[in-house]
Amino acid sequence: MLPLPSRQVPALAPTAVLWNDGPQGSWSRHGEPGFAPAARALGHHLVGPAGYTEPATGLSGRIEAFAAAGADIVTSAATARDLALFRALAAEHGSTPRLITCSRWLVYPPSVTGDGDRPAQANTATLVYWTPAHPCRLSLDGMTTAELAGAYEQATGRRWLQPLGLAYALFEVAVHALRTAADPADPAAVAEVVGRTRLETIAGPLDWTAGPVPNVATVRLAGGQWQPGTRHDHELAVVTNRHVEGLPVTADLLPLR
Repeated sequence: MLPLPSRQVPALAPTAVLWNDGPQGSWSRHGEPGFAPAARALGHHLVGPAGYTEPATGLSGRIEAFAAAGADIVTSAATARDLALFRALAAEHGSTPRLITCSRWLVYPPSVTGDGDRPAQANTATLVYWTPAHPCRLSLDGMTTAELAGAYEQATGRRWLQPLGLAYALFEVAVHALRTAADPADPAAVAEVVGRTRLETIAGPLDWTAGPVPNVATVRLAGGQWQPGTRHDHELAVVTNRHVEGLPVTADLLPLR
């Protein structure tokens, strides 16, 4: 994430941060490209003690600090296990957050139970980078996202997963690069092609010429939340699609309480 230009922004309600002392937390705190400076530039006041070591063994001090600051929205990069612990301890303290967002692990279906009958991810908001409803096709044969997800479920007996779209997009980019390179047996020639590739894939448009840094292409993101579903106990609902044209919004954002 690039730093935002300096400007006057309105003060918003305090936001609690649940970040570890490992790579995820360090990236989030980084002074330039991290989440923290970008959030502060938008007017968010972040409340977060020093990072915790995974797996977490106690988060009560953080819960007390969040409550004292009046921060009832929590943004995190916790594992599902640690998120379950946090939610259980917060409930014991009588300080259940109004909303939790998590950018890590939650691309997968909920599996870790926090209070005995509800996954830790239940009603937790997270990013959405691929679903069977995305308006994209496989550049190799025109297969739609819905067809890909259906074929995966039929072949494996398991539900579709978000990484499925990105995995297939990698093959699309590889085929494009090998077909386009002056010498497909020359690694430098293939790398040169990838560095200037602009391709419509099953995961959406990938453009290595647009940055944000050389040799990196970004994926369009939507906002989602794990909510009670019809086919499964919890399903990933799309709650905002501002950056993904044509992706249906399937639900409203629900509070934890």
